[in-house]
Amino acid sequence: MALDRLRFHNILVREMDAPSETATKLAEVVDDGIEHATNDLATKRDVEHAIANEVNRLLRWMVAIGATIGGTIIALLIALIVRGI
Repeated sequence: MALDRLRFHNILVREMDAPSETATKLAEVVDDGIEHATNDLATKRDVEHAIANEVNRLLRWMVAIGATIGGTIIALLIALIVRGI
């Protein structure tokens, strides 16, 4: 979230009768503070991407486990059929 420095400066000068130089410095300080505070926040897109990656990873594990169990069951059935002959 970026601060509109000029607009904030004008509000300080026009509505609060602050000196222009002081208003400029305050606008810079506030903007820097907002930038540092919000710099490491995750966006909605970042969160959705992380969730999608995790879901894909879990689905791959589930498919692999299902294929392993299915293969084992088929191998045991074949072993039982061959042994019974």
